Amino acid sequence: MKRQFIAGATCPECGQMDKIQRVIDGDQQWMECVACGARKDLDDKPAQAVDALAQPVSLQPPKK
Repeated sequence: MKRQFIAGATCPECGQMDKIQRVIDGDQQWMECVACGARKDLDDKPAQAVDALAQPVSLQPPKK
């Protein structure tokens, strides 16, 4: 298991700065706050990224 603190990061739950660490354990990644214990899975793609990937791509330049 590898742990790496993220400098300047603020916990979205408790607001403490420099308490967030990224944890990598095999093929899983998450971030957690050492102050309050909040945890977020980093393996999930954001909904916006998934929606953007589903959109067709136009290869023509935009009309002026």
